[in-house]
Amino acid sequence: MSPIRGRRGFTIIELSLVLVIVAILATLALYTYGKIVNKARFTQAKSVLKHLQKTELIYFTDHDRYTDNVALFDFDPVRYDYYNVSVTLLDNGLRYIGYAHGVGAMEGDLWSITHDGEPVQDNAARARF
Repeated sequence: MSPIRGRRGFTIIELSLVLVIVAILATLALYTYGKIVNKARFTQAKSVLKHLQKTELIYFTDHDRYTDNVALFDFDPVRYDYYNVSVTLLDNGLRYIGYAHGVGAMEGDLWSITHDGEPVQDNAARARF
């Protein structure tokens, strides 16, 4: 009887090694996927604040002041389902700071924008994601 004929399959060590490699690759894939999903959600925060900035500008041209009533801007909660928007008025409505507060999976994330700026993420919140 030849030694090759007696071997019929893989050893437990070979199977374990394959499972460990697959587990490592799956972990890396999930970690990368999570980072990509969060980056997409960060993009949602930036776009909601840019939308706020544009609608505030339109409101300002009609009323000579900004408003803190975000209901006037028709924010669709389905479109922006990871962030709630709020506005704080400064200098009797001549300036404002808009905020996008994370909800749900993005709880704790905070972004802000001024009437002439770019969306900025709170550094303390960034460390969490």
